[in-house]
Amino acid sequence: MDNNIYEGNPLLENKEAYLRELENRKRTESKKRFSFFFGLLAVVFSLIGFGFCILTGVNFVKAQGEEKKNREFEAYNEFLIAVAAVDPATFDDITAASSGELIEIAVWSIIGADFEPDRYDYATGELALPVADVEAAYTRYFGTDKPIVHTSVTGYGYEFSYNAEKGCYFIPLTAIEPFYTPRVTDAEKKGDSVTLTVGLINSNVWKQNSVTGELSRPEPDKFIKVTLRTSGGAMHIGAIRSTNLPETAIVDVNN
Repeated sequence: MDNNIYEGNPLLENKEAYLRELENRKRTESKKRFSFFFGLLAVVFSLIGFGFCILTGVNFVKAQGEEKKNREFEAYNEFLIAVAAVDPATFDDITAASSGELIEIAVWSIIGADFEPDRYDYATGELALPVADVEAAYTRYFGTDKPIVHTSVTGYGYEFSYNAEKGCYFIPLTAIEPFYTPRVTDAEKKGDSVTLTVGLINSNVWKQNSVTGELSRPEPDKFIKVTLRTSGGAMHIGAIRSTNLPETAIVDVNN
């Protein structure tokens, strides 16, 4: 190697010092390359982590949406138990509905799953429901567009007798069963109303497994459309229409 390249430079006049300087520069460049490489890896892993967080967030929001939907369907099912028990004639507007069937639905809503028997009188050998309770249930289901007209009603093997003098409805103490049970399969919201697709399952086809104790899950006999409309800050039944078997799959809220 030409030694002239070391002349004029105090540092490079010493060959060994020059070589050490070159080695130090190489190490510095290597460190920079490694720093860049690991920095790039950090960015890549950060992007992967960010993508995972987005995916997790999307799945979480989807799961929350499904959970909310199931809770709504459960509430609708509970609300419609009394309606399915009566299986009323269809109507396009609540004002065209049968007054007797609306009263029947109101009574069923009182004597349903949350019934509190200790609140009522049995002295006559029948359950006496005060008119005020029936009216409150009637308004909760149907609002005030169709005023209640008190009358005795006859259902499938039972009668709810209205007694104007005593101001109550007499309900037989014999076992009475709802004709159908509801299963909401779809809810379509539009403005201040929601239209529910409801499967009606014959109460006689529910069977319990003698080994597991689980109930069978029969398919609905038929379907109806129930329109709930907002009135006075609450939702009331505004229409009940017949419909064909829906194309959408049944959502089982019990799973």
